[in-house]
Amino acid sequence: MSWDEPPWQTVASAALIGTERQPFTVPTTSGKLGQLLSQLGHQSPEAALLTTAAALSLHQQAGWVPETSPVSAQEACDRHDLPYCSPRATRLLQQMIQGQYSQLLPEWLSLAAKAGQRVPELYLPDLLDLGYRQRRLRPAILSVLGQRGRWLAAQNLDWNYAVFVSSESDWETGNQTARLLSLQELRSHHPDRARELVQATWTQEDARDRAKFLETFRTGLSMADEPFLEEVLGDRSKEVRRTAADLLASLPDSRLCQRMLKRVELFVTFKKSAGQASSFEVVLPDACDADMQRDGIELKPKSNVGERAWWLQQMISATPLTFWQQPASIKIAELINAAQRSEWKDVFKAGWRSAIQRQRDQNWAHAFLTCFRDKSNDELQSLLNILTPEQREDFVSRCIQTQTTNLKDSYLWATLLETAQLPDSWSYEFTTSVLSLITQYLPTVKASQTLRGSEFLIHSSVRDLLSYFPLRMPVDTVFDATALRSAAEETYLTEAMHQFLAALQFRQDVQHTFMTDHAIEQTR
Repeated sequence: MSWDEPPWQTVASAALIGTERQPFTVPTTSGKLGQLLSQLGHQSPEAALLTTAAALSLHQQAGWVPETSPVSAQEACDRHDLPYCSPRATRLLQQMIQGQYSQLLPEWLSLAAKAGQRVPELYLPDLLDLGYRQRRLRPAILSVLGQRGRWLAAQNLDWNYAVFVSSESDWETGNQTARLLSLQELRSHHPDRARELVQATWTQEDARDRAKFLETFRTGLSMADEPFLEEVLGDRSKEVRRTAADLLASLPDSRLCQRMLKRVELFVTFKKSAGQASSFEVVLPDACDADMQRDGIELKPKSNVGERAWWLQQMISATPLTFWQQPASIKIAELINAAQRSEWKDVFKAGWRSAIQRQRDQNWAHAFLTCFRDKSNDELQSLLNILTPEQREDFVSRCIQTQTTNLKDSYLWATLLETAQLPDSWSYEFTTSVLSLITQYLPTVKASQTLRGSEFLIHSSVRDLLSYFPLRMPVDTVFDATALRSAAEETYLTEAMHQFLAALQFRQDVQHTFMTDHAIEQTR
């Protein structure tokens, strides 16, 4: 019964006028409510009014029937699924989900995926929630969910990142998060298929989605993508054009890179004369025409560099690195040394660094690290990431060998810290050299009374290093690392050292658990 129906109107009118001016008569209505109201007439007008209002109000609340809507039955999950991980592995997972040694969770997920195992249902909600909060974990989480996990993810909008896009119809109707993750997975295994899906709906997507879909092309990028990316250079969105140009600049054989090469030839000449130091002759471009802008060259500088020098720097960053060593097979070190003597050394340095990152050239990255002076931490990290693990360890080992007599060199510790943050595990030999360096460093910590300036930065770097060591060191070195415990006692590193050793021991448990499970499975 609504507020505007007759019984309520009678009550409201009597309440406004008052029972002294107009005697209250209990309203009549049908049904059981009418039977109840008919029993209230023997009361005084005031009591009858209040009792009627109470009865109508209670009837309105208790008599309301909620609306019903048809509920579609959920399709049951497929019973065929991956096997569970072992109880021991599950207990370790539980500890990490609850926040203990959580930095080791990616390795646990990777080992479970390699073993072809999945997470038990009890922990799926927590793991899916973790993926909702931490995007970087999503690809690893997807590999251990199994059919049950993906089915469960479809029941919660927060978990829809785990709903796999398996067909073209799913691609057209899926949400953006699921489509992005599916593209990333496809680009790893079937890049051509991923590109075909993007092309199928390209004209229907908004600019932001087009740019994000293009970003996935960084995985598995090849010349097979070049025709589509070349076409996208004419897209109406500036962000999309910029992304396409950056991707094409990562393909030395692309038409864009070849156009940049032709432009650079007009403005830069390498001079090599007998008996004289080699040098660069540079002529800056006079204008940035429409074709240059279409190829991703931006008009306005992003740093304190002149406008014309900025145009040249962008050309260098998209020029194939092999161009600079032609035709006389010039050594990279000679090119870098000539650039450092040039008036335009900053242009060469920034342009080459960008080209090295795009083209992932390990020889250039190693030469850049070795020959260029005054490298920032950002440059250090980006270039170390390009090297092979062997090249990286060789470079850092040389730094250790040349700096062990001066443990207050911040570049040494910064290099080690950047190396420790990269994904590759260290070799046993390299780990031994790092542990030896820490052993030599600890006595200087005990002796220091105050932490100031660069010394404070070094000590902070070493403390941070100890949090990364368990992720990179071979777990078999846990015994060697334990020897550091006593040396670190009564220093500000005591707690960090204990945490480091505990995390390394936990990681050893994780690895041995999956190795043992695998061995048991092989004997069945």
